[in-house]
Amino acid sequence: MGSRHFRRILPALSLCCLLGGLTAWSGAATFQTTGQGVPTSVNDWRSKLGPLLPQTGQLAQIMETRAKFSMTEVRRRVLDAGGDPRLLDQMQVSAERGVAPLYDKRVKISENDFRRYLVIQQELQVSGKVVRLSISRSGNRLTFGDAGGTALLRGISLDLETGDLRFPEGFSAKPEALNISAIQAASAEDPLGKRSGYVWNVRGSNPFTLNALNGHFALLSLGDGSVLVSYNRNGILNGTVSTGTLILNFNRDTAAPR
Repeated sequence: MGSRHFRRILPALSLCCLLGGLTAWSGAATFQTTGQGVPTSVNDWRSKLGPLLPQTGQLAQIMETRAKFSMTEVRRRVLDAGGDPRLLDQMQVSAERGVAPLYDKRVKISENDFRRYLVIQQELQVSGKVVRLSISRSGNRLTFGDAGGTALLRGISLDLETGDLRFPEGFSAKPEALNISAIQAASAEDPLGKRSGYVWNVRGSNPFTLNALNGHFALLSLGDGSVLVSYNRNGILNGTVSTGTLILNFNRDTAAPR
């Protein structure tokens, strides 16, 4: 009975995963925290872990994403085709406001080409909401609790010795090192800029527990010295399908006393 129920809800998860792939830290229209992750050694993990970890009572800002449209390649193609430069200027104004520029035949390139050359990214902005993270430590394990506004992190635990990250659905992932240089970020017009740290990609399903998960977790040091914690998941927990994204930014010196 449980297995049949699991098979009935798997299509919903597949759809969530398909959609989640467009919001899970990769893709042309998404907020980018990833690059080419590289499996990391235990020694490398231990030496670089400390500065990325939130402290007990850590204050963090909840971040939001805002669409960013780059017209660089569109402008070049349109001008080469003899399109209207004044129309391009109007489109640029829309793009800078975070509004998708609308296609117009006066650009003299096809609509398909216009959409192909319009680069859509997501940039981070502060939501104005601040949370105090609930963190507990037991032995070599750090576990996230459920502070207000951070329920998505509840039950995620990190093994401080191995770097393995375990999720409430019963699945775990190993860390992969990530390093995006300032030059790489600039050449890709990446609004997040220089960053380094670790990412965990987790995927699994269990028809007996009715649990499944497709998720991406990241702990990244940004160019300004702050730390970014991000988690995106599409999953099934005890037979219930759910999705979620949480992006937090903190400085380790903002852990206020309780």
